[in-house]
Amino acid sequence: MKSDNEDEEKMAENETQIQEFLAKDSAGSSAIKDSSGLYYIIRKSNPNGQRPKRGDGATVRINGYLLNGTKVLSIKDDSTFTFPAEGYSTNIFGLERGIFLMKTGEKATFLLPYTLAFGNAERVNIPAYSVIRLEIEFVKTRTEVQQIDDFLARKQFPVSERTSSNLVIIRTNTVTGDTLGVGKSVSVKYVGKFLDDTKFDEGTIAVTTGTNGVIPGFDRAVRRMRKTEKAIIIFPSSLGYGANGNPKVPAYTPLQFEIEIL
Repeated sequence: MKSDNEDEEKMAENETQIQEFLAKDSAGSSAIKDSSGLYYIIRKSNPNGQRPKRGDGATVRINGYLLNGTKVLSIKDDSTFTFPAEGYSTNIFGLERGIFLMKTGEKATFLLPYTLAFGNAERVNIPAYSVIRLEIEFVKTRTEVQQIDDFLARKQFPVSERTSSNLVIIRTNTVTGDTLGVGKSVSVKYVGKFLDDTKFDEGTIAVTTGTNGVIPGFDRAVRRMRKTEKAIIIFPSSLGYGANGNPKVPAYTPLQFEIEIL
């Protein structure tokens, strides 16, 4: 078990290591120390860029290194990585904080002390208490509604219904009759996915509409459906798992479900 004294000593060592690195960097004198303890250098500025807001989907290109140049984190080729800003889904607190110090279109170097990076335990290729250098390009930021709109445009789904709270229903078969409404007990077969089509859950669940048995977006969609009807439903995190998420779903994550009323 690590002692508090050891952790404090390593923090001081990290500070020294960062200062030594900056002294060798041609742009080191422009580095800014954030109140969180990280240092950053804006390598490419974009004054007209957009800053993310809490819960936005922040899309970056990113590479991470030890201070000796060993690469420990990368996104392959020219791919991007998207995460909910301040959703704390990346486990790198320095990245979660750092994205708010950038605008879209900018590139930056971040130097993270171990407390904002991979911590005081050794990992594969990353010694305990390591300072991590992140090279980040901030590609874009999208609100949850914009993410839903992007998804619909990409899939070219024919939207059957969209509510003021941005619950979207795409009916995939034709069924006549009354919608279920409130107070009906039904079985619903479902597949839950993120908007990149990654599956996070599936099964069959008993639902009594109008109660708190399922998340609001799921319940509201089922109320608008008919027996034996099938649909794809999409909704923002305000109708899902919100700012806290759950073990399978990060905070601020819009979701899609394929559902069938059995």
